[in-house]
Parts: sequence; structure tokens; C-alpha cells
Amino acid sequence: MNFRTTGNFGGGKFNETVLAILKEIFCEVELCLFPLEMSRWRNLRNTLNGYLNGMDEDVAEDVISKVKTGTYNWVFLASSNFGKLAMKLKRICPGIKVCVLFNNIEYNFISSQLKTGYQLHLFLTLWVTWLSERRIVGCADKTIVLNERERRELKRIYGREADTIIPIVLRDECQGKYSGQGTKDGTMFKGLFVGSNFYANKHAVEWFAQYVAPFTPHVVYEIVGKGFEAEKHLERDNFKIVGTVDDVESYYEKADFVIAPIFKGAGMKVKVAEAMMYGKTVVGTKEAFEGYSDVGQYGKICTDASEFIQAINSMDFVTGYNPVARQYFLDLYEYEAVKGKLRNLLYDEERQ
Repeated sequence: MNFRTTGNFGGGKFNETVLAILKEIFCEVELCLFPLEMSRWRNLRNTLNGYLNGMDEDVAEDVISKVKTGTYNWVFLASSNFGKLAMKLKRICPGIKVCVLFNNIEYNFISSQLKTGYQLHLFLTLWVTWLSERRIVGCADKTIVLNERERRELKRIYGREADTIIPIVLRDECQGKYSGQGTKDGTMFKGLFVGSNFYANKHAVEWFAQYVAPFTPHVVYEIVGKGFEAEKHLERDNFKIVGTVDDVESYYEKADFVIAPIFKGAGMKVKVAEAMMYGKTVVGTKEAFEGYSDVGQYGKICTDASEFIQAINSMDFVTGYNPVARQYFLDLYEYEAVKGKLRNLLYDEERQ
């Protein structure tokens, strides 16, 4: 088995959960980790060589050498950007089975980045991404997408039907230790945004700071996530930039609700499942809730600034602890909820 990356961020937490499920399904799982962050020139060299997301020739050769020993039945790729590796694996080790998890349709994700500003390097990344995904849909024995939208896009762009849909899942990190009552202080509520500082989240925070926060003065907002300390210039009286933290749990505990004003991106937003895990109502956009079921039971969908302002000022949703949100997490987005589905996809195939 090959994997991509883990870590204390949305995608990393999801990867860790999937990895834990794989370890229950198979008797032996070998994890291949490599850093996503590297120098600009090394990243450019790898991209020109057809590799993305921290993958390079050395990592690919290491994976192939392990597979050639004949020890493994499956290679699980946690990104559709690993098309060149998949192609090499199938050529050198034709008996190996490959499963790929599409966290996004990455071609769409990079295309949406381009719409925010024409950065020259993104055109190269877009081309290599398209080529990688074309290769991987041709090589993979099994494909997994996160939601119905991604299934349609996989078919539209690459002509491949996904083998199954598995939504974002997380391990329950607060089981039996958190009642989540919130800490409303006098007349002030606390709103929370959690996410790393990349283009979609940065746009969301900038937009909210300008168009919503000034018009909801009874709420103090905290922005928590890797790299956001660089955006201190967005702070105002009721809008606080926290940035990188070791643990987000205490911020969820104190929050009365979570905001997700996401207008850009693809896939599913891990931050929504994480908020539900802590029993928090999420006030967000349609994009933020893409792939989630029965949103009206635990969240509030807003399409523009006026709807965010109206919803937050009226507080016509559960604040503090929302037991319905937590129950939906346990039923649909917790570890155990999808373990059987992944087992059926991989293990039952292996026994045939």
C-alpha cells in the first residue's frame, strides 16, 4: 500500500482516517509519506517531469521497488495527481491493483485557482494535472470520489465512472469528553473559521471580513488555521486572526457556531465534518456543504452577504452545542460509517 500525506489539517485528517480503515481491512499496510512543501525550483523541476504534490522520481522508484517484491496486492493512491506513478506501476508490475482516491477533480480545482488571477505557473500545473488524471483513470482498477458532483465531473472530463462514492470521514476525536456548550460571554457570541491559508480559504476570510463581520457586531470571530497569521491586517474589533495552532479543540469548545463562507474549490470540505463532530452548527455556502446530506437539520445555507448577515443577526439556529449536528456526524461521517463500504470495494475484490 502506498499513501500520500497525513497531518493536522483537513485533508491530512481525512487521509489518516482512511489509512486507519485500510489497516483494519488488510493484514499489512506500508505507509509512504513525503512532504508537500518544497522549494519553488524543486517543485518546478518535478512538475516539468510530470510529478505533483510532493511526488518525484525518487519517491516513485521507491514505491515501485517495494511493489516489485511481490509483497503487496494493492497500491492505494490518496491523490489523482499521481498518474505518472500509476502508469509506471502498471507497466512494470502489471499484476498490481491500483485504487485512487479523488479528493477533488484536481483539474477543476486548479482551473478555479486560475480564475482568481493568471499566474503563469498555474498553466503548467493545469496541463500536468490534466495529464496525470487522464493517466490515472486509464490505469486504476478502482476509483473513489467524495460526492455526486465529483462523480459527474469524472465522467464528463475523463469518461470514467467512479466505482464508489465515499464521503469525508473522520475519527471521533471528542467521544465521551466534550459536551460542547459554547462560552457565550454576556451579549457577545463567538463564531469560528477553521482552515489553512490557501486561495479558497483566504478568499472566504477576506470576503467575510469585508462584507459580513462589520454588520454582525454582536459576534466575535476567530480565524484559526495554518498560515493565517500572515493575514493580521484583516483584524478589526470583532474579527481576530489566530493563525497556526497546535490543537483546534479548545477553539471549537468555545465557539457558538462555525462559519464556512466558501465560494471556491472542489471536493468536500473537511472543516464541515469536523465542526459537526464537535456538535457545532455551520453557517456556510452551498459550496461549503457540497456532498453533505440534510444540511437544513444542522446547518444554515447562505448564498450572499445579506443572507449571512440576516442569519447571524437573527440567530435562528442552534448555538453552543447542537446535538443534531453531532448525531449526523456519527451516523454519516464518522470512521465506522464507511468502513464496510471501503472493505467491500477492496477486500471483497481481492477474494474473488
